[in-house]
Amino acid sequence: MAKEVDTKGYVKMYRKAQEDEVFKNPYAWQLFTYCLFNATFDSRYGEVGTLITTKKDIANDLGIGRPALDKFMNFLKENKVIDYKTYRGGIGKTEIKILNYKKYQDSSM
Repeated sequence: MAKEVDTKGYVKMYRKAQEDEVFKNPYAWQLFTYCLFNATFDSRYGEVGTLITTKKDIANDLGIGRPALDKFMNFLKENKVIDYKTYRGGIGKTEIKILNYKKYQDSSM
């Protein structure tokens, strides 16, 4: 799990999500909720709705292999749920942005 995450809070989950293609794929759903749980939620700590980690850490946390992780990250990207960029050149970090994060987590709803 991402080390900086405040585990005392909560995230919103809408019942309507059950109708989405992501929900129908248990591994994609697990990856999406992992991203949601670990994304920055306060602009004091970075861009809201993003998380910076490594694919190795995500795969270890979820108990899946790297090829499976890549497959489901691509699935989420194709379904316009996340966008991501992996930085090469020795750092190996991946920045994941949850598209529509504010819509999912808007505190005024």
